[in-house]
Amino acid sequence: MQLSSASEEAQSTPAVPGTDPATRAWRRSDLVAEQDALFYELIDGAKAEIAAGIGFANANGLTVDTVEQQDFRIPSFARDVPDLRKKLDEERGFFILRGLDPDRWTEPEAEIISWALCNYLGQPMRQGIAQDRRFFTVADKGAANTDPTRIGASPKRSAKHSDNGCLEARPPCYLALYCFRSAVEGGDNTIISARNVYDTIKAERPDLLPLYFHTYDFRAPQAHVWPSRGPTIRKPILEIVGGELHIHYARVMIEPGMEMAGTPLTDQQREALDYLDDVLDRPELNFQYTLKAGEFLVMNNLAGLHGREAFAAGSGGRTLKRFWMWRRHIGPGTDPVALDQEEFA
Repeated sequence: MQLSSASEEAQSTPAVPGTDPATRAWRRSDLVAEQDALFYELIDGAKAEIAAGIGFANANGLTVDTVEQQDFRIPSFARDVPDLRKKLDEERGFFILRGLDPDRWTEPEAEIISWALCNYLGQPMRQGIAQDRRFFTVADKGAANTDPTRIGASPKRSAKHSDNGCLEARPPCYLALYCFRSAVEGGDNTIISARNVYDTIKAERPDLLPLYFHTYDFRAPQAHVWPSRGPTIRKPILEIVGGELHIHYARVMIEPGMEMAGTPLTDQQREALDYLDDVLDRPELNFQYTLKAGEFLVMNNLAGLHGREAFAAGSGGRTLKRFWMWRRHIGPGTDPVALDQEEFA
């Protein structure tokens, strides 16, 4: 990748438009007075509808792979979905759902419930070709995990990243993590605002800002790529789409991806990524929370990055169900004509 002169690159850096919500640029201190607003509690009516949905699924032998939207209706939750989407699209970009009794549901039942809730927020995306088509179980897979890009399958600390959904032309709009079992120790989830990352870089290192809008090769996880399309996907770290600032990042995917593409990182690019990693680890810019069993973290995957602290390894440990969703209400949604027009125009 050839770099332009500093003046040319400064001119090529897109400005974040006024339509990007200013509420995106939150710091940890901003959230202290907003604790209640960060949580959403299922009402009793929704809990009763969920129980009825599980009863119907069990009576008819439905699983998380065979249940459909028409099989599992939660109208009491549906009434609140517009406000929850607003939290994701216009406000802080995340919320934590509470109210699911972790002791009431088996693991297969919890998978159906969490898929059904996500199905109201957006269109669930597949996460693998032959498996993980509706969700992925985030847990310590031990020696069975041989893919260095899948930190989620280990108990190691997971640095800030976005989920990139390399099977599809578009990454997930939303990410949801349902906690079926919490860690004995550790495993805190962390979130950082992309807008605050952008503002910090612009204030401290404007000379590096253009490099994040360049296109990089990301090494795709082995289970997240079509064999015929090659081992990498190409995208910028920062971009402006439809008036929104989007972020795509995973250092563990970029360095090997650039090597595989035959364009290893330049000294300037490496400096930019090192600086970005420093910004992402600043405690004052991060929200940190330990999910409890039965809680559901939902976030805008385009407007923020997430990570996870290390946790105690071993069987019976921390187990989360991860879901990816496209937004149905913004952009092309589920209309196949609009999808083709966006992705193949």
